[in-house]
Amino acid sequence: MNFLKTFTIFVSLMFSISVLHAETKIAFVDLALVMNEAPEAKAAQKKLEQEFAPRNTKIKSSAEKLKKQKDKLKKEKDVLSKSQVDALIKKITKLERSIERDATEAREDFQIRRNEELGKIEKKLKTIILDIAKKGGYDLVLTNNNVTWAKPNSSIDITNKVIKAMK
Repeated sequence: MNFLKTFTIFVSLMFSISVLHAETKIAFVDLALVMNEAPEAKAAQKKLEQEFAPRNTKIKSSAEKLKKQKDKLKKEKDVLSKSQVDALIKKITKLERSIERDATEAREDFQIRRNEELGKIEKKLKTIILDIAKKGGYDLVLTNNNVTWAKPNSSIDITNKVIKAMK
C-alpha cells in the first residue's frame, strides 16, 4: 500500500513538472563565457593592461634593483665594514617595503578600475539579456551564478546570442 501511494505521488509530481515545463520558457546564459568572449570585455582587459603597464614596469625595475642589492650584500658582506653592511641592509629593507607598498597599491587600484570597467559591461549585458528575453518570449533567464549545471549549446542556452548582441 505504501509503495502504491509513493508511486502515485511520484507520477503526479512528474506529470506536474512536465506540464510546468511546457508552459514556461526558460533560458540560460553563461556569464563567465560572455565575459571571456565579448569584444567589450577583451577591450577593457587590454585597456587596463596598458593603463597599468608603466606601474608594473616600475615595480619590476625596483625588484631587479633589490635583487642586485641583495646580491651585492651576499658577495661583499665579508669585505664591507659593519657600518657599510648595516647601511646596505637598511637600504634593502627600505626598498623591500617600498616595493611591497607599491605592489599592494597597484593591485588595489587595478581591482578598483577592473570593477569599474566590469560594472559598465555588466550594465550593458543586463540590458542585452533582458532584450533577448523579451524578444524571445522567455519567462525565466538563469545565469551560472544560480545554476549548478546547464548543458552547453542546448535549446535553453542563449549565451551565443548574448555574445553576438554585444558586438
